[in-house]
Amino acid sequence: MSSTDNIPPRPNTPLVAIIGAGIAGLCTAIAFAKFGAKVVIFEKADELGEVGASLQLSPNATHILTDLGLLPALQKHWIEPQSICMTDGVSLKPIKTLPIARLSRDEWHAPYALMRRTDLQRELLNAVRDMPNCELRLSSELNFANIESLQTDIEQRLEQKPDLVIGADGVWSDTRSILPNGAGVDYTGYVAWRFMTDTKARTHMPTNINNSSNIMLMMNGDGHIALYPSDQYEQSNIVFVTEHLGDPHVTPDFDAMLLSMSLNPATVRMLKSSDHLGCWTINHVAEGAWTNGANIALIGDAAHAMSPFMAQGAAMAIEDAYVLANLICNSGQAVSQGLQQYEMRRKARVDKVRTRAMTNRIAYHARGPIRAARNMVLSLKSPESLCRDLDWLYGWKAERE
Repeated sequence: MSSTDNIPPRPNTPLVAIIGAGIAGLCTAIAFAKFGAKVVIFEKADELGEVGASLQLSPNATHILTDLGLLPALQKHWIEPQSICMTDGVSLKPIKTLPIARLSRDEWHAPYALMRRTDLQRELLNAVRDMPNCELRLSSELNFANIESLQTDIEQRLEQKPDLVIGADGVWSDTRSILPNGAGVDYTGYVAWRFMTDTKARTHMPTNINNSSNIMLMMNGDGHIALYPSDQYEQSNIVFVTEHLGDPHVTPDFDAMLLSMSLNPATVRMLKSSDHLGCWTINHVAEGAWTNGANIALIGDAAHAMSPFMAQGAAMAIEDAYVLANLICNSGQAVSQGLQQYEMRRKARVDKVRTRAMTNRIAYHARGPIRAARNMVLSLKSPESLCRDLDWLYGWKAERE
């Protein structure tokens, strides 16, 4: 489909109200509008501003974005890293290099891309504004006292009852909080430190790591560091994920933390020479209901915020958007039946991603003999073999009903 292929609203096409204009909400709006629904997005903020650092868009996500007609706009902003280089975080010796650009195109038939969240949100917003059957309402603070209050509030604002209400309002979702059996939010025990670095700061690192066109994954028992390109390789983002078993509301002292770790001295120098952007707690949404069984659904982080050890947060939200819109608009089922199918299909896949993320956590933060075994196993496997292990994830394609 091209960006002009959105289907005009048809008789009996659903009216969909979406709560939240982040990446999940905007993608959901575009998917529903492409399939002919009338969509209204309610966003409590007065304007959409900066929304954090860069993100990874793996082939399972870029395949959908392409099908939704967004590729020409998005690829102007993104970078396709040539390789993912896995490195021992203590010695900084290379373990395995995956030619991710080639493998993504050849094996999964879609690009693996890095993109600033700000650029992605801006282009999604532009697409929404170009759609005659899609409307964004800012400064819209809804009534979340209970389900009835929310439904009444939205119905009064729309002057008609929507067929479906979708909560795309993030990990601290107000929509989820009023669902029967809605899940709570748990602190994972990990925090993510974010930095922006440039060529000068990277000179502290060995040549095998100081390649700004690749994703560098440095695995250390005290945490793992992902170094990945930004700004057409002039700068690089750093995400340093570490365990923090103290009060999640109190940011640990970074310098004291570095002294307690077994990081390579070159890594410490790089971190201290980079611009520190802050520290974020990593939370996840526990098991719970994603729908009310009738006409309310959760999507993205509101449904299943997860730890970052598979870098699939944005991708899972994009998949959710496409699957839900497809079921509601194209399957011929009642909305309640579509929601049942959505929850069943998506929970099974998200659970599989969560399980693999926990496996990665153990591998990334391995110590002692386990670290040595990890390095040996990875070094002996071919890139193609490692990538076949991810066919179920990156090779997934959303099918039309």
